[in-house]
Amino acid sequence: MPKSQSVSCMENGPSSRRRLSGTEAIVIIVIITVAAALTAVAGMTVPVVLQVLAGAGLTAVLVVMLITTTPVRGLRAALQALLSPAA
Repeated sequence: MPKSQSVSCMENGPSSRRRLSGTEAIVIIVIITVAAALTAVAGMTVPVVLQVLAGAGLTAVLVVMLITTTPVRGLRAALQALLSPAA
């Protein structure tokens, strides 16, 4: 009986051990805190909170793209990422 080969889906090398920077960790904490506050204090349901966070994230991506890089190429990449079917 032949042995089946397995392929690792994990990245090997120094980049796989990269930790979050302080700024990245703070952004994640703020997003989680805002989502919890919207759910607890404002009485929003989870789907509505996810829609608000997705809209805020999309707005932030578009603003950063317009300020920094070539808007057409970045906008095309963002739209492809948003409209592609989930894996």
